Amino acid sequence: MSSPSDHTRPPEPDDFEHRLAEKLKARQARQAKENAAPSGWATGMRYGSEFFGGVIAGTVIGLLADHFFGWSPFGLLAGVMLGFAAGALNIVRAVRSMQN
Repeated sequence: MSSPSDHTRPPEPDDFEHRLAEKLKARQARQAKENAAPSGWATGMRYGSEFFGGVIAGTVIGLLADHFFGWSPFGLLAGVMLGFAAGALNIVRAVRSMQN
């Protein structure tokens, strides 16, 4: 059997409020860090990858059109131009999403 001295007494209400306040502060700090604006380097990398992704996709589609339809070099030229337009549109979309 356990003796009365083995039991821990229930925590004080003030102690609970203190621990709760600490946890809330830590959570708010973590959320503020997550919601912080991205750095300039991260923004530039995002824009660059959005643009070059569109150009590369258009180039690949143009090369495939050249290969399967025999449109060389017009498929590649059209693909690069469409990829350039798609990349520019991707950048515009990314800028709009970051402004909101």
